Amino acid sequence: MEIAQLRGRFELNSGNAAEAVRILAAGESLDMLADASEAASYVGDTAALVELGRRAAAHPEGFLRDTVAGIGLTLDGDAAGPDLLRRALARVGELEDAAGYLWAAAAASHLGEADLAIEMTGRAGRVARVSGMSGQLPVVLEFVATAERIEGRLARSRAVSEEGLELAREAGYENTVAAHLANLAVLAALRGEEEPCERQAREALAIAIPHRVGLRAGVASYALAMLDLCLGRFAAAHDRFTAIAAAGPGAGHPTVVWRMAPDGVEAAVGAGDEAGARAALAAYERWSAHAATAESRALLARCRGLVESSEEAFGEALRLHTNAFEAARTALLLGERLRRAQRPGEARTHLRRAWETFERAGARPWARRAQDELRAAGESGQAPHAAVLDALTPQELRIAGLVADGLSSKQIAAQLFLSPRTVEYHLYKIYPKLGIGSRTDLARLVVLQKAPLAEDGML
Repeated sequence: MEIAQLRGRFELNSGNAAEAVRILAAGESLDMLADASEAASYVGDTAALVELGRRAAAHPEGFLRDTVAGIGLTLDGDAAGPDLLRRALARVGELEDAAGYLWAAAAASHLGEADLAIEMTGRAGRVARVSGMSGQLPVVLEFVATAERIEGRLARSRAVSEEGLELAREAGYENTVAAHLANLAVLAALRGEEEPCERQAREALAIAIPHRVGLRAGVASYALAMLDLCLGRFAAAHDRFTAIAAAGPGAGHPTVVWRMAPDGVEAAVGAGDEAGARAALAAYERWSAHAATAESRALLARCRGLVESSEEAFGEALRLHTNAFEAARTALLLGERLRRAQRPGEARTHLRRAWETFERAGARPWARRAQDELRAAGESGQAPHAAVLDALTPQELRIAGLVADGLSSKQIAAQLFLSPRTVEYHLYKIYPKLGIGSRTDLARLVVLQKAPLAEDGML
């Protein structure tokens, strides 16, 4: 690796991300251009990503070249961009390292397919853990924690971010510290915990803003907007979402704007800003124009249901959802409308399933909202059983996840900086808590908890 590339990577991990772009963009090799593109993506500098993509296109075809070039061309509105990204994703079977899978996740994101991006991120996390590349792990865990959160696995996301935060602090990766703090702030918002959310968001912003890490600054600001949305403060949430969308490079990020669009539409509708809701929907439609996965179409349908007050659009979203947590959000919105339309019997089915999902996920504000609506629809209901893994401590949850990833006690010990004997001690405590007796049972249970709802259980 060239000295300039090392300097650029150091700035990206611990210093000014915009300076990292400047250093890395001076190179001509594909590796340097890819690193520069990665740095520009952290900043949120679309112009730099477009220029770097054009330069990468001059290199021979291949997965990395097609991804970097495809991202730049897609952002520039060039029709060749999405085709390059599809071609890159068709080569995922050739990938062997975590960095490659993260590039695949980036390709999926720029196609508007968050669900495919989550799948690629999960693969990156598994590869990073078994590869023994501990220096790369805290960075990879940024994206794994985000993926777990988007999937509604809040306890798992928290455990991953707490692990990543500890590793990042030990490594001196300040910008990765900001990433994990920002994710923890979003999780606190989803649980309705105001003080932790505000504190962790402030701490993340205190690093991300001066370091020009727009991606993490955007997520920290998103946490504060989600706190308002979860607590029903729609006008305040709408104002925050609008500010995030207007933030420039280093303070905001296009990917954050895209991923928050369904939340922004909900906030605008709740605040009574019909024009703002339609504008947010139009922007989301543009970003999702090339998306083909079911979940991406489901989110778009939910947004149309909100803006157009369309029961048919909500129904389409529920048929398409593959993400149980997002399906519950759609069910809650539809159930509220059905109850207010004096159709309590139809409303109860949707509200009950939404309540159960939110309770199990630990998303307390939405669980309370669904429960209140359910009572107003004439049903008190029994509290659902908590997810079985909720009985585990964060450290036990980390170990359970690593067992499910196929790691031995020795490998887990190396990842978590424990002794193999300590890992075995934790497993000894985990088994009776979950009513199981072996590593195989534990791995199966974790996989089942992480799997989408079966067809007959979909909301």
